[in-house]
Parts: sequence; C-alpha cells; structure tokens
Amino acid sequence: MQSSTIEKNSIAERIILISNRYGSAKEFLMKCGINNYSLITDLKYGRIKKPGSEVLAQIVLGSGCDGTWLLTGKGEMYGSISPSSDLTISEKEKMENALTLLLNFDFSESRKGISEARELEIKVAEALVRLLKKHSKLD
Repeated sequence: MQSSTIEKNSIAERIILISNRYGSAKEFLMKCGINNYSLITDLKYGRIKKPGSEVLAQIVLGSGCDGTWLLTGKGEMYGSISPSSDLTISEKEKMENALTLLLNFDFSESRKGISEARELEIKVAEALVRLLKKHSKLD
C-alpha cells in the first residue's frame, strides 16, 4: 500500500522548519530575497526535490541560519543566536554562514550527473560574482 505522505528530502524539511518561524512563507521568502513565492509549498508537496545552491545561499544570508545545519542537520538552526532574540546576526556572520554552506556543499560528480554538478558550480560562481559586485559598491 502506497503512503499518502509525500517524501521530502531533509534539506527541504529544514527549509520548511525555518520558514515556520516567520509570520508567513511569503514573509520568509521576501526576507531571503527569493522571488518564487511558491517555494515552500513546492517543497512541502515534493514538487521541488533539490533546491539549488543559490536558493540555499539566499536562505542562509536572509534568515541567518547556520549553513552547516541547513545542509547536514548537525548543530543548531541558528547556532547560539535565535532570530527572535534581541541580538541581530551581523553581515559578517551571515557571510560566514553562507561560506560554510558553500564549502560544505557536495559538488562531486559521483553523486550527481556531470551536467547537474557543472550547473551547481556555475550557480555558485554567479552568486559569488554578484556578492563581490554588491560589496564593491558598498566600499
């Protein structure tokens, strides 16, 4: 007998957990700078199985969650700082979380098709270029 529950991957489940801390999924996505307002629904129903590295980086930067936790489930969602506390996560901490996310992301071609691994590498490179451009404008 087939289960009526839709199987989600663990990263999708952790993204949904983070989004539940906000007033609405749209509020969470706007905070993260993600324009796909159906992302959370798509993750819940398994329509999106593998969120891309750019989306993951935006979630780390926008929500301040720990990148290692988002990818692996190890550690705490926000480290020692909760988003509801009076302390705010600094831009430096957001950058460090995003860097941790990128450094721990498995780009190995042994687990993915060559084209998919290459596509992820390109997306990461594009995200880094945008990040560098943004910070060069701030200087």
